[in-house]
Amino acid sequence: MDIALGSLLSLVYRVVGVGSMALMTVVAARALPVDEFGRFSALIVLVGAAGSIAASYASSAGYFVSNQGREPAEVASNTMLMSAVGGGVVGIVAMGALVFYDGEHRTLILLVGLAMFPVIARSALGGVYLGTAALLRYSFAVHGFGLLTVVLMLVWVVGLGQRTASDALAIWIASQYLVLVILAVANAGWWGWFARHRPDGQLMWHILRFGAFTGLAGFVGFFNYRIDQLLVIGLDGATGAGIYATAVRVAEGVWLFSTAVSVASYSAIGTLAREESARLTSEAARHTLVVVAGVAIPIALGAPLILRLLFGQEFVEAEWALRILCVGTVIWSQQSVISNYYTVQLGKPWIPLLIAVGSVLISTVTSIILIPQIGYEGGAWATTLSYGIAGLFSTVLFLRMTGVDHRELWLVRKADLVTYGRLVRRLQARLIPTSRGA
Repeated sequence: MDIALGSLLSLVYRVVGVGSMALMTVVAARALPVDEFGRFSALIVLVGAAGSIAASYASSAGYFVSNQGREPAEVASNTMLMSAVGGGVVGIVAMGALVFYDGEHRTLILLVGLAMFPVIARSALGGVYLGTAALLRYSFAVHGFGLLTVVLMLVWVVGLGQRTASDALAIWIASQYLVLVILAVANAGWWGWFARHRPDGQLMWHILRFGAFTGLAGFVGFFNYRIDQLLVIGLDGATGAGIYATAVRVAEGVWLFSTAVSVASYSAIGTLAREESARLTSEAARHTLVVVAGVAIPIALGAPLILRLLFGQEFVEAEWALRILCVGTVIWSQQSVISNYYTVQLGKPWIPLLIAVGSVLISTVTSIILIPQIGYEGGAWATTLSYGIAGLFSTVLFLRMTGVDHRELWLVRKADLVTYGRLVRRLQARLIPTSRGA
């Protein structure tokens, strides 16, 4: 599968997944009383924060499948055992905490304890799929529970009137277990690995150690995208933060496209020989630049109209913050692909971690200087500046380590554009029947 087609498929799957999560939020907000929705949302964030660390093992599992040549069944079986142990520990801690609470609090704590196993296990299986370039199954593992949550919530919460945070959270967790069951049945052959082998403690240790770096990098990366917003509300007040948040939401939408290319090229970057992987990374980086710039430029030009249509006239003043963030998004767009090279090809996840830490520090210091002077637009400038400096360092490091000419990253070739023309023709051939006998 070429990068263009893989990126398109990844994008479609991701848009469906993210859209289903947004729809789940809308259904919950309309069905639950405000206070119950507040509890539900807070608990989702709590579990999601822990899950973001657990999701690091998706990258770890993918590395051992694609780069180290370990059998998918071997990695899947051992990571599922690890997930069961990790989820069991959290469940036991939750059970112990029940003695300190009563009423609905006990139910909520118990549900949070039950949630960790499917969150960790889905991430681990998603990593195995990512390592084998099974994009549809990867997307279902990561996002499929959102679609099931919407359906079950419409039946249980809306249809049957079970309108409490506990009910909504139970549906959210049940959907994750259902996804896990579907994935287990779809890959039933994997679980026979333990019938022929003992659990591989050494492999588990390597996955944990590798995942510790990717998990910390993901955690730091989360703040890399959020630190400006936190500082805006502290230094410019709630009104400025509210206006700035709309610009951030729109700019973040562009990440869907860079993530799509990153996911589509992940397996091949880890599987190929070092020199071929570097060439593929360069090609994927060029594709990312074409796609992200092609989306970000129209958004920047139409910023006032977009903000007015999505959020209302009072948010139009965020237009320049949005434009500045669009510039930063384009500058940073290639880094997800280059980070794949560091992580899954070189096996050095500490490189993206250090780059992310540097970006956060630059953004923090610059925000503290600029926001009191020029308001929330200072947050946008700080973010863009941090992306520029960290991205430049990462790119120069990649070029020196690989010997790739810098033009391979920036100079869009005719062949790149031809790839998209070929993709359009392939889609037309599939979606539009060709008339015959004319």
